[in-house]
Parts: sequence; C-alpha cells; structure tokens
Amino acid sequence: MDSKNFKKWLTEKLIPNLPQNSLVVIDNASYHSTQCEKPPVSSSLKGEMQSWLQKNSIKFDEKMTKPEKLYHIILLNKPPKKYVVDELMREHGHEVLRLPPYHCDLNPIEYIWNLIKQRVAAKNINQYEKEIEGLTRDAIKSVTASDWKKEIEHVEKLESEYWEKDRLREIEQRELIISLGGEETSSESESDDDAMHGIERIIYSDNE
Repeated sequence: MDSKNFKKWLTEKLIPNLPQNSLVVIDNASYHSTQCEKPPVSSSLKGEMQSWLQKNSIKFDEKMTKPEKLYHIILLNKPPKKYVVDELMREHGHEVLRLPPYHCDLNPIEYIWNLIKQRVAAKNINQYEKEIEGLTRDAIKSVTASDWKKEIEHVEKLESEYWEKDRLREIEQRELIISLGGEETSSESESDDDAMHGIERIIYSDNE
C-alpha cells in the first residue's frame, strides 16, 4: 500500500460507506501520514527553501547565501503538520483520530488480522498460492460483528489500563517533586547531627 492507493481507497470505498460525522481511527503508517505542503528539510536546496518562504509570505533576506540560516527561519515559522488523509476526511464531515506511536495494540484491526491468519493457518495444508488466496478470502468473510465486538472490548480494556498507569505515574511524579522541594524536617536535622557525632569541631580564629 502507498499513499496514492490509500487515498483512492478512502475516496472510492470508505468515505461513500461511512455514516455522517464518523470518527476514523488510524495508526501512523507512512501512507497514512503524507503531509500537505511539507516544508523543506535541512538537506533541501537553498532555492527550495526560498520558494517555500516566498509562497508562505515569510520575510527573509534574499542575500542570505547559507541554507542553514534560511532553514532556521523556516523552523521559526513552521506551521503545524497537516495530513492529506485528515484534510480529506474533514472535507467530507469526518474526523481522524491517530493512535499513539508504537501502540498497534490499541488498534482492533490488528487483532482481527491475527484472527484471519489463524483461520487460514488452520486450513492451510498444501500451501498452494491459489489455495491460500481462497482460504484468506473465506477467513475474511468469516469475521463477524461478534469478533469485532470482542476485540474492541479488549482494546478498551487496554486503554483503561494505560490511563490508570499514566495517572499513577503522575501521582508519583508529584510526590517526588514535593519530596525534593519540601523543607528540611526535624528528623533530617537530627540525622545530620548524628552523622557529625564524634567529629571534633574546629574553630578558626582570625588571631591565629
């Protein structure tokens, strides 16, 4: 799959069959993340940087010869990322929710694909290519609403666990900050005195 074919699939297959005001959950695969008018990068040619700045009405000294300085201006004026997929879905009244990076475990379809693979493997005896294709089609057709419901509930449970872990981590961080930033207690002072016990205190006089 590439961004061109994915956009075609969205336009011709998905969008026409979506209920109004749908929320589409996707991961961050490269073909999901093609940017609209992606700004130049540090390795871009000077001319590309100048063209981008001019197109976006960003002032710069045209006498600048070092790309590093132009790129610094680009970084200072870099707009928020806009993705082709997100903009396309918004045009049709839908919203896109992107999963956190490296969290495919929060995508129900990953579990559905695993289920399909299991069903193919269970019947795949001869491992002929045509046979595998037929088994795959049958396995896809065999996926039921009940299967989806089960996997979605599993993901929702994982989400709750992640939220709880995040909440506990925030509590631990707050407690650590309070502990480090708190005033010295009497017990801490006593501990310091105990540590100095047996060590002779030497007082220096200016007259010595």
